[in-house]
Formats: sequence, C-alpha cells, structure tokens
Amino acid sequence: MKRVVVYELLPDMILARPITNSNGLPIVAAGTILNAGLIERLQELGLPSVYIEGDALDSGGKTLDELETELDHRFRHVAQDPIQQLILRTLRTRLRATHGMAQDVEKPEAA
Repeated sequence: MKRVVVYELLPDMILARPITNSNGLPIVAAGTILNAGLIERLQELGLPSVYIEGDALDSGGKTLDELETELDHRFRHVAQDPIQQLILRTLRTRLRATHGMAQDVEKPEAA
C-alpha cells in the first residue's frame, strides 16, 4: 500500500483504503479501480492524498505540503544566502510541477 497525492493518480490504480466523508462514512470503497472521472471528482473534493495498492513511491507517499516542509527544513540555515535561496525556489517550483500544482504564490521563506 502507498499514499499517493491525488494529482498523481492514474486510471486503473486500485484503492487500498476507503475514502470517507467528514462524518466518517465511506464514499468510495477500498478495492475500487480508479478511472478518469473518479480521479477528477477526487481532485474536486480537495483530498490531499489517498492510499492505493502497490509499493511506496519515491516521495515516500508524502503529500506536497509535507515535502515542502522538509525542503524548508533542509534550507533553514542558508536563509541569507541568495544562491541557496535561488536553489530552494527552483526545487520548490520543480516539486510543485511534479505534483500537478500550477505556478502559484510562493510560500513565505523561513526566517
């Protein structure tokens, strides 16, 4: 089982855990085979990630927010170095692109 960011889901992936609503009631059952329509609906619901069957991803199954937090932590000691900040912005842009996020307002830099 692996956790996958909703924007990285592909048709024919199989849910390993049910998706529930805010009351805890299942809205999509475990074992459901995803199709393009269902993936689009999950994206519209704003879910950060779901569990699917298979091995863990290179990202460790982490959400975009978790990965960005780790990135900020790694660059925390070089906040005053303009070259390192350029590298950080470039990595963040790449990370967002690989997670299906459009160019948006950049996260404030850690001081």
